[in-house]
Amino acid sequence: MTRIENGRAAFAFEKVARFVKHNREKSKEYKAYVKRLPSIIQVNGLGQALAFYYSKDSTHRQIYQDIAEWIEEDMSTLLQKYKKDNETDEFIEVLVKMSSAEYRFVTMEVLALLNWMRRFVDGMVKEELREV
Repeated sequence: MTRIENGRAAFAFEKVARFVKHNREKSKEYKAYVKRLPSIIQVNGLGQALAFYYSKDSTHRQIYQDIAEWIEEDMSTLLQKYKKDNETDEFIEVLVKMSSAEYRFVTMEVLALLNWMRRFVDGMVKEELREV
């Protein structure tokens, strides 16, 4: 369990750090989107939340791609059974084909990854103090 958590944490740190380093002007926007995504998932479901992020601009899309990359690395065996002849189906396409139990399992994994991403983005993107 510790190995899984450490791998998840390392992946989240790398993705957040890379985005913040290369996209300073969008880092606050990125922070808001990462922090908002878990509640969007809980209200609308993983499929709808990720479809929304998939359909949006580059910042949303980057978060979607990072999540997809983690799931494809971490759960490659599970995803392979839904891909036709090893085609490179989009993650969202594979997600909607899953059984309810698998979908819930992937949802929990995405929420665990986002928990780490939220922690790191809080530390890397500081809010400016407002002057009164």
